[in-house]
Amino acid sequence: MLSLGLLGCGSTGEANPTEPSRLSLIQVERAVPVLAAEPALAALTQPSAPTAVLADAELQEHELPNPELLTSCDQPRMILVRKAARTLELRCGTRLVVRFAASLGFAPEGHKQREGDGRTPEGDYFISKKFPSGFHRSLQIAYPNIADADAGLATGTITRQEHRAIVHAQQQCKEPPQTTGLGSLLQLHGGGGGTEAGDWTLGCVAVDNERIEQVYAFQTSGCDERGVPHTLVRIVP
Repeated sequence: MLSLGLLGCGSTGEANPTEPSRLSLIQVERAVPVLAAEPALAALTQPSAPTAVLADAELQEHELPNPELLTSCDQPRMILVRKAARTLELRCGTRLVVRFAASLGFAPEGHKQREGDGRTPEGDYFISKKFPSGFHRSLQIAYPNIADADAGLATGTITRQEHRAIVHAQQQCKEPPQTTGLGSLLQLHGGGGGTEAGDWTLGCVAVDNERIEQVYAFQTSGCDERGVPHTLVRIVP
């Protein structure tokens, strides 16, 4: 279980004194999990396999929603975040289920590279656990992935030992270490999202509380027999 008071959304440290306007946000954005983590996910034998679940070319921008699939989806599930559009989509196979307005980290441009940079990561992930939190409900993104670890090792942001630990966790479909220089506790959570809310998190993806309830219910944990997560989390620029 995560301990009470952990600082979520990309940082486990103190607020940046050079950004006093962010202090109130940082103080508010504290995930307070009250349930134990879900059981460990099944072994992920093909870490790169989730990319094949749905090719970007198949994603259509102007599809009509199919909310009935929230409870009847029998295809691979995806949570798709489009950073530029500030949207979070739930997808059943290639079909759009619903699309919500979302907010990102306070410095959203580009892929997350280090602890405290305020960026929301980009890539393919899965949910390692989910829990009630200070933001109504939170779903923990299994960040960093192997690509993140490779980049972090190349820049000296993480050690070889930390790189091995991240790779091993991904291969076992488990949560990677949350104590490295790459950042930690990236989540999908409630608390408000969209144009009016602005980009206010420390790197997480935020939507309205009513919406996070639907994301929470739609997400299915675990991996299939090929080692592909039942619900892929894809975050694109």
